[in-house]
Amino acid sequence: MIVGSDAADAADTAVNEAGAGEADEPADQPGGADAAGVAGDEPGQARPGRAKVFLLGPPRIDNLPPPSRTDPLLRPQAIELLVYLVTHGGHADKDQILDDVLGDAPQSKALGRLSTFVYSLRRSLKKSADGAQRTYVGAQQDDYVLNRDGIDIDLWRMQGAITRAGTATDPAARIAALREAVACYTGPLAQGKTYEWIEPHREAVRRQAVDAHLALVADLSSGDPAEAARVLQAAIGHDPYNDALYQQAMRLHARLGDVEAIRSLRKALTRRLGEIDAEPSPDTIALADQLITDLQHRPRAPRSVRGDAA
Repeated sequence: MIVGSDAADAADTAVNEAGAGEADEPADQPGGADAAGVAGDEPGQARPGRAKVFLLGPPRIDNLPPPSRTDPLLRPQAIELLVYLVTHGGHADKDQILDDVLGDAPQSKALGRLSTFVYSLRRSLKKSADGAQRTYVGAQQDDYVLNRDGIDIDLWRMQGAITRAGTATDPAARIAALREAVACYTGPLAQGKTYEWIEPHREAVRRQAVDAHLALVADLSSGDPAEAARVLQAAIGHDPYNDALYQQAMRLHARLGDVEAIRSLRKALTRRLGEIDAEPSPDTIALADQLITDLQHRPRAPRSVRGDAA
């Protein structure tokens, strides 16, 4: 939630007055913004000429001109507004924004502050897109709407890739889409931010990402267990207290004959659960012990001796 001060309001007024006459972007129209859902972005990498936004991990607007990759004039509250709009499908009602994001602001000043944050956000998005003239944050009746055609957002790319994987009929296309989704998730949504409204959205996104990892593991397990094990290790990093993931990883490493990896997983799970005063389930410990015992008693293939073929 945004908390302002009287001193900030004077600065906000100056910013709004200074920006009121600028041709920063076309008139407030949605300009192609698609408010239908969060998974409508184009497949593949970010398209050039679009603002570049990262919300998975520490949130930022990137791809800005040198010497700074981030905009020093972008207000922190504008970033919160951006995260809020993205997590609400790219559009949100103005009154909803005022309640959730500016709930602590005096009613007489909230609208002015919101206008300031919208202006700051538009300005930074335009800089990120090399000054391309378009509406980045449009006004549609009582909503603020993000223009999908003008903004590339890692969260939307991840969700779009998950959607494509779910509808793919070709196994190779499904795996490629899942790999893209997994690559997009570099950390929790708006990592490090303590917005009052964000936790349900952060958890939902984390769950989506972990499910994408597990779907990729399932598709890779038979043909490439080594890659599947690496993807599963990444999933554990995003869900470090989940016994079931460690069990699945132990079985994969048993297929690869890697005793040390199984021991490391057991040790890591014990350490992580100890952080929350918990312990691995008896089933997990028993599985690790059984897999290690089986591998240690597995007959070794005979070594070839030079000259045997003669």
